[in-house]
Amino acid sequence: MVQNFRNRSILSVVPSTTKSDSQSQQSNSKTPSNRLQPQLPLKKRRNVAKFPLPASEQPQTFLRPVPSKKKTVVPRVSKQEIPKFQSHRAKRSRIEELTRLRKIAEQQPTSSARPQKRQEKAQSFIYEPLPTQKSPVTSRHKSRSASLLLYATRMLILGVGIAVIAGTVLSILKPGSSSNLISKAADSEVETNQEWKSPSIVPLAVQQTREMTALKTELDTVIAKYPKLTPGVFMIDADTGAYLDINGDTAVAAASTIKLPILVAFFQAVDQGRIKLNDMLTMEESHVAEGSGDMQFRKPGSKYTALQTARKMIVISDNTATNILIEALGGADVLNQLFQSWGLKNTVINNPLPDLSGTNTTTPKDLINLISQVNQGGLVSLKSRDRLFRIMERTRNDSLLPRGVGRGSVVAHKTGNLKSVLGDVGMIDLLNGKRYLLAVLVKRPDDDQDAVDLIRGVSKETYQYLKSSE
Repeated sequence: MVQNFRNRSILSVVPSTTKSDSQSQQSNSKTPSNRLQPQLPLKKRRNVAKFPLPASEQPQTFLRPVPSKKKTVVPRVSKQEIPKFQSHRAKRSRIEELTRLRKIAEQQPTSSARPQKRQEKAQSFIYEPLPTQKSPVTSRHKSRSASLLLYATRMLILGVGIAVIAGTVLSILKPGSSSNLISKAADSEVETNQEWKSPSIVPLAVQQTREMTALKTELDTVIAKYPKLTPGVFMIDADTGAYLDINGDTAVAAASTIKLPILVAFFQAVDQGRIKLNDMLTMEESHVAEGSGDMQFRKPGSKYTALQTARKMIVISDNTATNILIEALGGADVLNQLFQSWGLKNTVINNPLPDLSGTNTTTPKDLINLISQVNQGGLVSLKSRDRLFRIMERTRNDSLLPRGVGRGSVVAHKTGNLKSVLGDVGMIDLLNGKRYLLAVLVKRPDDDQDAVDLIRGVSKETYQYLKSSE
């Protein structure tokens, strides 16, 4: 029999009343706890009602007690109130509000650092002056002045650009006018400078101390091997002044050795300011000469710098370059007078290069005299002297004097070659520190090649003698 309880979720089974009292008493005596207690609510799973197990049959679980967490109480820090402005709609005026805030700021304690900073902010805010508005008149005036300045700057830049363009166009249309102005300015600068003084001329007689008789004997032996040739030899030791002279004063055809005194005259003109190294020289048709050199293959009107022309005259023995420099320096007559003033008695230019007939003359002694003066600091400045010898060191024809010296020796020289004469003159520096000057000019019949061996032999004997001597 099912009995309804007030709590509908709890059901109980009531024993039947048909049983006898004795049976009920027995049952009560045997199982006094058979009276059913209200059961736990049913659990529904997938729409199936299941009765839970009684308490005696349920598995016993032992739970471990969990200690209660202690709550850490964080002390609250009381924040001081920051004074705030009251609304502008309040009845108090602004002055009363400021006085109230000042009093609050004075009463606040200064112990903690954070409230003190806020107090300073409040005070600075209180005492901050009201911003002043700029008048529109001053702002307009400043804007107008700035715009005028910008406009003037733009106009100035535009004017400079137009002037530069106009000058460029005029220089292209009339190139000669600018060169004339530059030349006039250079002439005025030269005139304003102090008058140039020519370097002192060092005479060769000062350097001649004693004659090298032993070396002369050895060279006579070498010369005797070539009876058809007539050599002229002059040598001087630049350190001691000892010299060697074999037909040194005999005038012969200079050939290309005449270019050496022309080179010295060129650098003297540079030192005097009469010509500049970067001056442009124009090759004309009258300057073109056959023979050695490559400028003869260029068209007339070609331009070269003065230094470039001088280098070609020595390094590749360019005859056309020589004629250009002769004209640039004033002509043959001017140069001949200059040579005489240097003490070169037999050095003369009679005809332009190539002078195949051999009318231009010189002597071995004149050429050594010239090199000796330049070496000792005469005739040209030290800077020009260094340039001169560097150019001579680059002479491409090294088949004569350089063949007679050992390796490591430095030879600054200039060669000359005609059918009737072969020569070489230069300054030789040895590894032991000695320096000597040697000039060998050999007359020969009809381009005799024995002159090459003779010059090499003289150079070799001189080198061996000075190398072994202390």
